[in-house]
Amino acid sequence: MSETSFGTHIILFTSCKGGVGKSTVCANIAMALAQLDKKILLIDCDFGNRCLDIILGLSDEAVYDIGDVVLGRIFPEEAVVQDRRTPNIHFVAAPYNFSNNMSKSAFRHAIGEYAKSGKYDYIFIDTPGGVGEPLMFAASVADIAYIITAPTRASIRAAERTALFLEKKGVRRERLIINKLPGRSVKRAKQEIISVIDETSVKLIGVVPYDAEIIHAGDEGKLVDEMLSTNVTNAFENIAYRTIGESRPLFNNIRRLKKLR
Repeated sequence: MSETSFGTHIILFTSCKGGVGKSTVCANIAMALAQLDKKILLIDCDFGNRCLDIILGLSDEAVYDIGDVVLGRIFPEEAVVQDRRTPNIHFVAAPYNFSNNMSKSAFRHAIGEYAKSGKYDYIFIDTPGGVGEPLMFAASVADIAYIITAPTRASIRAAERTALFLEKKGVRRERLIINKLPGRSVKRAKQEIISVIDETSVKLIGVVPYDAEIIHAGDEGKLVDEMLSTNVTNAFENIAYRTIGESRPLFNNIRRLKKLR
């Protein structure tokens, strides 16, 4: 499935390692794009461990899930939940469990229905940590994968492994997002980033600095539109602009970094 087929870009958010902040990054890039007047559909494919609804503040809103759509129980739009803050964000929840009755072809058909509806500029698919059916399903429809990593050796190794897996599954375009970047000096952080890129061999599209506020915000269902940290809000704005193809420095308006607590 190509972004040129229906004018909708399908982006997969993933990492073979849990705990790197995939869902948080996914949700906040969506909000940053919504503020640029782009329409985004977020689909949670973290079957069994779903948390994107909590981060979006929509945990009490979803009645149906993507499993209901794939299995043909409902029409695709019946599973869509409208965000409470903006008309530009929509959401489809993950099922509590993966059903063996779900097939890759049925999943592709369901995503295709959303893409050809013409309602969305972007479809974001959030996947679980590790390699399994949900990731393989998502890889079969993605135009590009955003691989999320933290600046730790284990996370970087997982990002490299994720990139290799996706290439084998036919995802040719991959971009790296380094999340939770701590430190003091932006200059020193840039040097650290170079080593991460060298190890993963994936092009970098964005950097999100460490800030405790983003952790608390996720628990409260708040996104960048409600955060006070300009470092965080500017970081996601930078990634949003780079996502739509506009040139924006990685550290544009990002000041002194914070130490890990």
